[in-house]
Amino acid sequence: MRDSLRRQSWKEGENLVIEERFSDGKADRLPALARELLELKVELVVAVVDQPIAAAKSVTTTVPIVMLSADSPVENGHVKTLARPGGNITGTTWSGPESAGRLLQVLKEAIPSVVQVATFRDTTYTGAQAWKDESDRAAKLLGLNVQYFDVRRVEDVTQALSRIAAARMDALVTWGDSATYSRAADIAAFAIERKLAFVSTVSRYVELGGLLSVGPNLVAIYDRTASFVDRILRGAAPAELPVEQPTKFDLIVNAKTAAAIGYKIPATLLLQATRVIE
Repeated sequence: MRDSLRRQSWKEGENLVIEERFSDGKADRLPALARELLELKVELVVAVVDQPIAAAKSVTTTVPIVMLSADSPVENGHVKTLARPGGNITGTTWSGPESAGRLLQVLKEAIPSVVQVATFRDTTYTGAQAWKDESDRAAKLLGLNVQYFDVRRVEDVTQALSRIAAARMDALVTWGDSATYSRAADIAAFAIERKLAFVSTVSRYVELGGLLSVGPNLVAIYDRTASFVDRILRGAAPAELPVEQPTKFDLIVNAKTAAAIGYKIPATLLLQATRVIE
């Protein structure tokens, strides 16, 4: 994000001060962190994914909020419409629940023998049911059996991994919620040790040792989000800036991990990959 802001001529120490707050995967801390930022009289808040966006919205209706990778912002009540968001919130979206189906399809193409698929799920997230519905729809078409393992907090990840190990799954899927994101390296190591095909909609997981990811190009999302920051700090009203959806998607394959867990990724899929990690 800092790189993207620099490309928009905003540089820390010259014309920009950034105050960062992290919940460390603990959603109950978010409202207090949002209030803390507002007490500092910030001119704008960038909120990354839905729970932080909701927390920021709960503490201000006047300070501009720029969403980064929101999921279904209209359905979740962050904005009125994508074209005319209204209020003090605008920004960029992540891909919607359809990503769940796309990811399962690529998983099946990569490893046709996969049947038993474990999926992390945060039931406190307002969009969880929509993602589950799409996952179930795709799984039925692809001949997959998806089992859901609830992870609401970072502390739940260890227990969920133990249950997944006992269930003898073929693959592990994550959609990038905050609790599992903070344990990404541990989850990737777990998957390699147990020879699970670990796939995600978020590229960071595959960079840490996951098998593959299918999702929006993160650099493009950061750049577009930074453009909102730039325009608002220069006087634009959030209500009049249409929310932008991703237009560039990446397929990233970790060939090293594939070899480590005993799978050979089809050449047809490798040819489609934006990036192959050797």
